[in-house]
Amino acid sequence: MTNRLFGPLADPAADAGYEDHPPRKGFFTDTSICIGCKACEVACKEWNAIPADDMVFSGMSYDNTEHLSSTTWRHVAFVEQQVPSGDVLGLLANGGEPASSSSASAVDLGMPAVGTPQPEPGIRWLMSSDVCKHCTHAACLDVCPTGALFRTEFGTVVVQEDVCNGCGYCVPACPYGVIGKREPDGRAYKCTLCYDRLTDGL
Repeated sequence: MTNRLFGPLADPAADAGYEDHPPRKGFFTDTSICIGCKACEVACKEWNAIPADDMVFSGMSYDNTEHLSSTTWRHVAFVEQQVPSGDVLGLLANGGEPASSSSASAVDLGMPAVGTPQPEPGIRWLMSSDVCKHCTHAACLDVCPTGALFRTEFGTVVVQEDVCNGCGYCVPACPYGVIGKREPDGRAYKCTLCYDRLTDGL
């Protein structure tokens, strides 16, 4: 059955009609060691020639891009959380170790010649690099009336800019808020999982 909309699907590329195809590709981000440097954001923008975001202070900690969009294909979320006062006292009393199994302790990542970055007491930092999931059952792909969105041989989902008519159906269809429309031309854009690099074996 092709283009199945629900249920287990081990091989979306084969389901899309690719009989002999390379292995499925994807990103894995280890959030336990991400330091929020945003180098992946910069590399994505440079390689894909994505327009710059407005660099305005959002008031959201160091998270200047805030979310994924048509001009932010990779977003590093930088979250500051208030640690409950009991947890802070427990961490201080135990030399940084959690007072109970429900408490979270900071991980010493260290930085050469700079030392470990430290948030204010009672605050912890969480970083996570986010990108399009290239879903097995991709809602954006299902609702596109022009065929601008297609499944690649690597199992990823890509927008063909020259086919997109700017209808915008894909924008609300995405449950992760990944895809967006650019104001100058009204067409939809999102992460391609570097389809051009994948086809060259990179």
